[in-house]
Amino acid sequence: MTMRMLWFCEMRCPFQPDGYWPGSGPAPYGTREVGLWAFIGVVCTLFALFGAAYLMRIGYEDWRLLPPVPWQLWLSTALLAAGDAAWPLAARAAARRPRRAYRLGMCGWLLSAAFVGSQLWAWGAMAAQKIVVTAGPAAGFFYMLTGLHIVHVAGGMLAAAWVLARRRPDDAVRFGESLALCARYWHVLLLLWCAVFALLFGMTPELVREICTTLGIPAR
Repeated sequence: MTMRMLWFCEMRCPFQPDGYWPGSGPAPYGTREVGLWAFIGVVCTLFALFGAAYLMRIGYEDWRLLPPVPWQLWLSTALLAAGDAAWPLAARAAARRPRRAYRLGMCGWLLSAAFVGSQLWAWGAMAAQKIVVTAGPAAGFFYMLTGLHIVHVAGGMLAAAWVLARRRPDDAVRFGESLALCARYWHVLLLLWCAVFALLFGMTPELVREICTTLGIPAR
């Protein structure tokens, strides 16, 4: 009976149209793409929940706004945007110029590493202004949200390093597909960073109260 059910699932509900199942070899592009989108969905949900918590907490009387944006954060934004631009260029070059694709991928990876470094530099600049984790709820959210984003950038860098290290001259198609997935992930990282940046330095208690009043939501 068990074997019959497995046979039925394989015939009716294949993991991939080509009959791929986990453990049967390297995953095709479609499978990896679905896995990436599932992971992106989880990451976006996580940031959305923390963003909602931020907006709920901002209305309390003990909330103190963060100081003006450190210039290191503008630098890190530019570095992340440049890295985001490098990955799709690498993916497009993979089919005809794999060496150029590899160099562009390394450029994207190094720009991402520079982004992490500039973020840590910004943390130091904030700490020099006495804005540490325990300085207040706004400071705590700043370090939590930016730190969470750094963790996901670092995770993407590990995956990208695996892709670049396993590059094979005779498999340019798969290499290009992997670079395209990296590009998609970096697009999401850039969008998340812009959302975090706007949340931390664009939202004020007054603006939140005005939005809540317009929507008919009770606000503190």
